[in-house]
Amino acid sequence: DAIQKQMQIYESWFPPIRSVLKILSKIFRVVEPRVFEDIALQSVQSCTRSLQDGAAYIQKRSGTIHSDLFLVKHLLILREQLSPFDIDLRAVERQLDFSDAGKAVSRFLANRNRRLFSMSTENALVTLLREGVSINEESVDSKRDLEEALRTACNNFIDHSSNSLAGEVMDLVSKLNGATPESLKKAPFFNAAKVKELLAKTAENFETKAADISTQMSLYLDNPATQSILLKPIAKKITKALDEIRKAVCDFPDGENGWDGSIRSEVLLLVDECDKAAKKAARGPR
Repeated sequence: DAIQKQMQIYESWFPPIRSVLKILSKIFRVVEPRVFEDIALQSVQSCTRSLQDGAAYIQKRSGTIHSDLFLVKHLLILREQLSPFDIDLRAVERQLDFSDAGKAVSRFLANRNRRLFSMSTENALVTLLREGVSINEESVDSKRDLEEALRTACNNFIDHSSNSLAGEVMDLVSKLNGATPESLKKAPFFNAAKVKELLAKTAENFETKAADISTQMSLYLDNPATQSILLKPIAKKITKALDEIRKAVCDFPDGENGWDGSIRSEVLLLVDECDKAAKKAARGPR
């Protein structure tokens, strides 16, 4: 039933998140608001670090896509579950800084005319404390840090998925951006036959790779809308790269590096095929 399904979802969460949210929900109306906010702030910081450590472990065991999706899933859960508490999660942390203490002590010992018991600002002990110890203040915003961690995780997933689907296309565009029109005439990477082979391979494997990524997304993200939000930038990135290849192919002169009208038409057809596959993948599974 619905309750059992909800419990299964809850049990699938990363244990530190379950623990943090369980404790926060229990103490929410028990302690003073200021105390609760302080506990929540520290808890969210620790939980975010635990998630990043967990993602690093998953990356070693299962690869970057699983690692990215694990982080996206749980950061979304953390943000969603914290919203009912309506708290700022901001504070100013103050720490004593003793980095100049050594120099201050040296000056204290070297001063033969020091006045230890003077009731003025020339008191040597007061001077020692003033010069040797300072207070560092740092503004902490856990909600902002959580949003930044989520944004980074999403961008990493988009980059890694784009490279998984069309890595050779991305590499080709990177090389094109670093080349001059003259150098392209002899560049091995822009040989017409090689470009055709690269695009044919990308088109052939695209659907299978897209299905694999979609399957992995379904393991972590139940909401189709969330999946779509992540898939669209992937398709957009690949489409942009294909547009750059299309322009380079159209602008390139015949008779150079194996290019002529016939192979250009074949390559442009492959570019269009990859483009359609990318846009289809952005719509997600039907």
